[in-house]
Amino acid sequence: MKDKSWIIILIMGIALAISLGYSIVVSQKTKNIGESTVTTTSIIEMKASTVTIKNTLTGTGNIEYKEKDNSTNIENQENSDVQENINETENNENVEKTYQITLSIEDKNLEKAKENQDVEISIKKDEETLNYVGKVTKINKDINNKSTLNVEITNPDERLEENMQANCTVIIEKAENVVGLPVEAVQKDEEGKEYVDVVQDDGTAKQVYIKTGISDDYYVEITYGLNVGDSVQIVKSTTTVVNKNNENKNVVSET
Repeated sequence: MKDKSWIIILIMGIALAISLGYSIVVSQKTKNIGESTVTTTSIIEMKASTVTIKNTLTGTGNIEYKEKDNSTNIENQENSDVQENINETENNENVEKTYQITLSIEDKNLEKAKENQDVEISIKKDEETLNYVGKVTKINKDINNKSTLNVEITNPDERLEENMQANCTVIIEKAENVVGLPVEAVQKDEEGKEYVDVVQDDGTAKQVYIKTGISDDYYVEITYGLNVGDSVQIVKSTTTVVNKNNENKNVVSET
């Protein structure tokens, strides 16, 4: 009898599991049936404008002080008085203070770093921000795409001190006062050619092929095909998934 009781309990347990699984499936199907999608399309107009675009590398480093000797190297001086005068001149007039920063940078655009590129330097001192400019003087690259950049500050003053921490922005590309558009306005055809939809006087849009220059995260330089003030349009489709309680579940935007 005990064996039969265990068999009956086992059968009832299996039946309960099957019933529960079926209920979950039905519930999921009901949930899915209660969901719907709504797609809306909007047309946004943008105007070509004059912009400044720059790409940068950023890094931090400590201020280092080095002496730069500009005195004339005089060798084999036998007269000690002359030598003493030279030393005094070196100490008082011919020694410049040179401040440098060593930056350790790892970036996909590191290959664009070059000597003599401009560097924007920002230093926090108490509650004030000190701003300086500099130049890249040396680049030491390794196989892991990491570099050490030596930066020399070109406008030091008496407020600059050794061991200060500096935030540096190396300008690797820059285009000033050029025709630009937001990057999302530029489209590509099946052949990969770039174009924009230019708004005509009658309100219709005409596909115009363009040429582009440098770009950053926001703007792209237009080197051919557009003038400042030209209006372009971009069509955006937004798909919203809602459940039976009219709550948004997911939003997908497509251009």
